[in-house]
Amino acid sequence: MNKIVGDSQQQYVSHSNVEAKDLPFHCPPEDVQQWNMHPKVFIQFDDKGKGTCPYCGASYELI
Repeated sequence: MNKIVGDSQQQYVSHSNVEAKDLPFHCPPEDVQQWNMHPKVFIQFDDKGKGTCPYCGASYELI
């Protein structure tokens, strides 16, 4: 996967925990402010329970 978020933007990228009951999970989450929206994309989690949004670089972790 190509990294869309540059290193200079990384400081603004969020990290959130996601519970199994919230699956399937998408970014942006429903509680994000309108100005911060991008097209909805469903997050795929790897075998370690980690996933990243290809649009904004937000990272998510299954707990």
